[in-house]
Amino acid sequence: MRRAVAACALALACLAGAWVPRARASIEEFASFDLSRMEEDDESALDHYLARQPAAWRDEWEGTTNAFRTSQGCLTAGLWNTEYETKLRSPLGEHSHLDLELLQVMTDYAQYDWLSLDFHFRTPAGLMGVRFRPNYDKSQQDFALLWNHGDGTSPLQIEAALTVEDMFNTLWEFRQARVNDHNEPYRRHPFEPSARVVSRGKKHRLEVSGAWLTPSRKAIDDPNDDLDGSFTLWGSRFLVLDEHQFSGWTIESRLDGERALSMRTVRSAPGNARVFRRLWNGELALRHALGPATQGELRWIYKDRAQSWAPPAGDGRLRARDRVLAGEVSHRFSGRWLVRSGLMYDRVSIAVHGGYPGFTWGSRKESRAYVGLRAKFGRVSVQGIECIELDHEPYEVSFHHDKGFLQLQTTF
Repeated sequence: MRRAVAACALALACLAGAWVPRARASIEEFASFDLSRMEEDDESALDHYLARQPAAWRDEWEGTTNAFRTSQGCLTAGLWNTEYETKLRSPLGEHSHLDLELLQVMTDYAQYDWLSLDFHFRTPAGLMGVRFRPNYDKSQQDFALLWNHGDGTSPLQIEAALTVEDMFNTLWEFRQARVNDHNEPYRRHPFEPSARVVSRGKKHRLEVSGAWLTPSRKAIDDPNDDLDGSFTLWGSRFLVLDEHQFSGWTIESRLDGERALSMRTVRSAPGNARVFRRLWNGELALRHALGPATQGELRWIYKDRAQSWAPPAGDGRLRARDRVLAGEVSHRFSGRWLVRSGLMYDRVSIAVHGGYPGFTWGSRKESRAYVGLRAKFGRVSVQGIECIELDHEPYEVSFHHDKGFLQLQTTF
């Protein structure tokens, strides 16, 4: 039985694509994916790392069915990173239940949100289900077939989905193609296979997930005839996260990435406005106990961003590489309080070719210190991080205040 389940997990991973964090992408996420906007934040790699939810909260989140979490923080003087996620479960019967997920993400490189209603039914073949994501425009409503094995506490957990994106678009009536004030009928409909496999043990955790949005093409029928044309989109995401413990040491390795390609043709203008974006992120971390309640961590991050434009959207390329080295020491004073402090250094290399249509701070070196306080009150966990600027920046810095971040998680 274990061999059959493992073989099924491998097949699902192959279905998602070897190159495709938790596999839950969507058309809205890929369409809004824009790496050039990250250049507004000169410390983008440092900020997005500190905006992550604490890894210490992960087991609690995965082990419960009713919870809420949020991560917020500064990106620039005018931009605020916000991420909200709520999940709830309610029984439908003895062998069935409803899972509700509300996700909202507003950050510099993507903006998307959705409500997922997952109806699960236990069968001899596993937990089968269907998903519905409603939307004001009926043409943008999604449906999916689901299959799960295990849960957030199982030694082996598998989640697989086959999503029909924008299912009602041109399904039977032309009006189902309406988006806002115009029509966008599909000429090639998109699908999104996705999978997530997690292996858990006393001294290891391995997670592999991915999603692939198949190439799609739709016509644009706008009230303004000059804007008529077509829109093409495809994308993929993947995550590989491995953690192992050896004699008091914990080694963590991570590789994740995202790609998207879109084209927007207009009949009244030449060119296809092709925009390609690609993000790779690799990390290696080493943690070790420095005392009964003290832990040290050393982390290396390599982030590679690339984006290109074709006329009339632009005619150039952007390549950005971040090399981050971070060290941190944390100390737990009791079961409720934890203090962390660290240093971060990022060497950023920027290369611009042709007519780059955006802004960049150019190649640079960024460094900062930070202190954080983490606490737990009943079922509520909260963390605040204050960053201290260590560089001479071309803009005003108030009392060495760099950025601030806040994370909160609670179960119900």
